[in-house]
Amino acid sequence: MTTELVLITGISGFLGYAITISALESGYRVRGVVRTQPRIDEIKRVLPDQFIGKIDFVVIPDLKVDGVFDDAMVDVDHVIHVASPAGVDTDNYARDYLEPARDITINVISAAVKFPKIKRMVITSSLSPYIPTMEFAVGKISKEIFRSDDEVCHYKVTDQFQHRLFAYAASKSIALETAEEFIKDNQPSFGVVFLMPTFVFGPNKLSRTTDEFNKGSNEILLNHILGNSKSPLLTVSVHIDDVAKLHVLSLKTSVPTGRYLLDSEGASGTNWSEALPFVKKYYPQAVGKVFAEEAEVNPIEIRIDNSKAEKAFGIKFKKFEEQVKDTAGFYLGLVS
Repeated sequence: MTTELVLITGISGFLGYAITISALESGYRVRGVVRTQPRIDEIKRVLPDQFIGKIDFVVIPDLKVDGVFDDAMVDVDHVIHVASPAGVDTDNYARDYLEPARDITINVISAAVKFPKIKRMVITSSLSPYIPTMEFAVGKISKEIFRSDDEVCHYKVTDQFQHRLFAYAASKSIALETAEEFIKDNQPSFGVVFLMPTFVFGPNKLSRTTDEFNKGSNEILLNHILGNSKSPLLTVSVHIDDVAKLHVLSLKTSVPTGRYLLDSEGASGTNWSEALPFVKKYYPQAVGKVFAEEAEVNPIEIRIDNSKAEKAFGIKFKKFEEQVKDTAGFYLGLVS
């Protein structure tokens, strides 16, 4: 069992908290970065008692300020950078998405290189950098299959976008390119792993209400099985448990550095027509009362080659059935 210290940004979010629990369960100590004190209270409310003494917190109100991570890096062995601008209701995408994604990434990496003790950095990205925003907009993906080492899209902070979701996608590309260029130019002593999950589904242990749970990527699955959405559905998905676990496994220096696309169904793709049948299989009493009896399926076909991740981590991803079962079950727990 390790006692190494991991700094985790974005700890108060859906993915950041899941990674934190996975790291603590694996024996790591955690230093969580939050923007406000109330975020610490929210985490402590749900944090299992056995982990209270293994976590400390750092409050950094503005992650964009130069040098703001320096003190937080003291005594740290590894860094997992999850924090990213998302869900911001704004019409100034450069200020609220693109520039923060770039600046926060630079701040985290430039602080880490000052501390020779740091052995590994893991940066959370997504599928977004691989797909041009205009293809998202028209709902037609030109590429047949995406692989981890494929060329990604390139954007500038001055680019204009029609919707904040496109700005978010571009911000992930900008953050990725910023990090990769920094690594190439500065050759840090630690290795860097980039994890690129597709749509992440599963329980959000920080959620206290159905409204809190029905946000972010979970909103896509939940609104479909609730019958509240007819939006097109990309045929990709991955379980929150797998994404959290792989962030922690990436801290092992035996895992090769570089990018890893994370997706459960791989080249076969997620079959959205199975979502409601899975709900009916596990929660028949809730169909027609909580969940829809029928739902329109309008898929946008996309395929992921997940073999690089499966080989490097020795993992078989949890299937879409388990994602639906766990997400619907957690939602029902909040309803009752």
